Amino acid sequence: MNKESLNILSDAISDVGSWQWWYTAKDMFQLEFCDVQLYDSTKAEKEPHSSTIALRFYGNSFAVFLDNLEENDRNWPQRFYKDEIQVIEIDTYDLVFDDIDYAKEIYENYRNRIPMKSFEDPIVFSSARHILAAKCGDYGFVVGGDDLSVVSKIGEYTEEEIINAAKRWWAYWRDYWHLRKTKDAYEKDYACEVTIPADKDNPTGNFPEED
Repeated sequence: MNKESLNILSDAISDVGSWQWWYTAKDMFQLEFCDVQLYDSTKAEKEPHSSTIALRFYGNSFAVFLDNLEENDRNWPQRFYKDEIQVIEIDTYDLVFDDIDYAKEIYENYRNRIPMKSFEDPIVFSSARHILAAKCGDYGFVVGGDDLSVVSKIGEYTEEEIINAAKRWWAYWRDYWHLRKTKDAYEKDYACEVTIPADKDNPTGNFPEED
């Protein structure tokens, strides 16, 4: 996956998104996110069009979860997996792909480290073809592997589909604010509500316009 699509994906997830689940199977580790600024075309016209997506790391995959919690809260990964913990908000724009220095910084700045899959030493950060690190308040993670796929309920995204879905989301966001509080208003969408335009009367967004 190229740098452009990864940068767009990073912003789409971390602007207002949250981490909501994790899963592992054989040589795969998955993180799931909600309120992602990729247009979900399966929704009805007026429904919220922000997406829920999963990132899947394959091939020599590894994962370490991080936290600043007290000792009696250290079983949170299992509770999170069982949906006993609500979504964990990502610090805005603090989710970064393929930056080894950033991954090491996050790893070193958290008090507690919980190996989740094939993780013994951060030296593995340097050998991964893809790596993802994020800060989420008192939580964090570093995951990686040889291959990365981005999946929604309708299947796997291509790089082009990631770029187009992000552009469509910002077009939807502009329409959302133009129609807000009118008889044609869309259903309330958290990701739109917290992404407030500088000029509510003329929202333009911060994603490049279509050519």
